[in-house]
Amino acid sequence: MKNFRIATLIISVLCAAFISGCMSDGDPANISLSVLQLKMQKAMDPDGRYRKSKSYVQKQILMVKEDWESEKSYIVEVKYKRPDKLLMTIKEDNIATTSIIFNGQNAWVVDYNKKRRTLISGEQLEKMKVLFALGRPDSTYQEIFKEVKLFETDLDGQPYYKLKCISKFKDQKPLIVYVGKHNFLTKRIDIPPSVTSVIDQYGLYDGVIIPEETSEILDGSVKRYKLIMYKLNVNIDDNEFFPPVFK
Repeated sequence: MKNFRIATLIISVLCAAFISGCMSDGDPANISLSVLQLKMQKAMDPDGRYRKSKSYVQKQILMVKEDWESEKSYIVEVKYKRPDKLLMTIKEDNIATTSIIFNGQNAWVVDYNKKRRTLISGEQLEKMKVLFALGRPDSTYQEIFKEVKLFETDLDGQPYYKLKCISKFKDQKPLIVYVGKHNFLTKRIDIPPSVTSVIDQYGLYDGVIIPEETSEILDGSVKRYKLIMYKLNVNIDDNEFFPPVFK
């Protein structure tokens, strides 16, 4: 799956539940999900470097518009280590403010300003595991979701495959992914009830084609992500996937 979208998804889902209204799905697709996934993998990872990687580190600049004239910037850093460890940290002025940590068994949200760590448990943890799985190089839609329905549709006058990803949880409505019918790259993800993530530009980093610029639209406001660093097979200490102990 595409590791680039994990930061946007986690940030969005922390603020919104998976609930939404209905919309037209389009026509049944002329391709199977397994074949489409292979083409998507080949499009973004032509040499298989991402799928074979042991770890990765990704950094993005997040620009948030505060008013008509000014924007505030943050650094969003994602670290992944096989088989399923994930750390996402948000930094302001290069100082960590919030982290989401998953060490394969337990997960925490860390507030550095308040010196507080909160254990994620129960159903909330199970739902977050769906998002954590999106950051794994070897994960598939069939593994993560209960069912994936595949359609063909138009988006801004261009042909796309539409993946309707149905959650294993009854109270969650589907996650929608739009994939280019010709280039097999993800263009848009709809995260109910009101979040849309749009990939504006792709680039080649460490042999992998991933988004350089992404826009997240929530209730009319726009957040912009710009990739500034991406590296495979970085040495990451296991201790990074545990929350800090505050005194």
